[in-house]
Amino acid sequence: MAGGSKPTTKDPRLLSPRVEVFAAQAAGSIRRTFTGIVEARVQSDLGFRVGGKILERSVNMGQRVQKGQMLMRLDPVDLKLSLAAQEANVEAARAKYTQAKADEARYAALVKSGAVSHQEYDQARATLDSAKAQLDAAEAQARVSNNSSEYAVLLADADGVIVRTLSEPGQVVAAGQTVIQLAHDGPREALINLPEGVRPDLGTTASARLFGRDHMYQARLRELSNAADPASRTFAARYVLEGEAASTPIGSTVTIDIELLTKQ
Repeated sequence: MAGGSKPTTKDPRLLSPRVEVFAAQAAGSIRRTFTGIVEARVQSDLGFRVGGKILERSVNMGQRVQKGQMLMRLDPVDLKLSLAAQEANVEAARAKYTQAKADEARYAALVKSGAVSHQEYDQARATLDSAKAQLDAAEAQARVSNNSSEYAVLLADADGVIVRTLSEPGQVVAAGQTVIQLAHDGPREALINLPEGVRPDLGTTASARLFGRDHMYQARLRELSNAADPASRTFAARYVLEGEAASTPIGSTVTIDIELLTKQ
């Protein structure tokens, strides 16, 4: 170098390499607990197919029932009177049909001999067809009334447990009105409500604890609603209870511990 002077700048090749250190965010998890109740996977809202006054209720809440067992019965008096009226209508329609059939046969013979015109025969034939249609309608209505009398008895549609009775003897109910709720035998599920932002994947497992027990049971997420409850803004989630928890009584309190992935 000229004059033996030292360089004012260092050669970058002689500098120590610069190392930038970043803090890595390790994946972790948190556990959140939600309280709910035990429900049956299938629950029927039962009602009569006809309206009327309840005469008898033969079951109580919490009672076990078998498929086909009578649960309630309506007063059959009005239904029987309606059936009797429809059967009378059938007899009247059948009499008219019999008469119209005889008239049509007579006019058919007379039109061949020229004693009556074809127009008169056509009228007799139309009267017969009308009488036949009225008889068919009356018979159909009678069958409906007969079915209605059978619908006065409400039967259990499956083996299960009565979880709620909504009507009492003496009460007048409409057709289709729910009078009994029946929880079917089968898998038991924990129904909880999850807030926004907590959406586990379907099929993931969680831990379930029943009220008064220390043991933890496994639960599997079967259903998660995509629509929030308008009032609470939460989403209904149903976890299938496994093991001994699968026989938990309906309405029992259950807590579900969900492990959620997070970043630290």
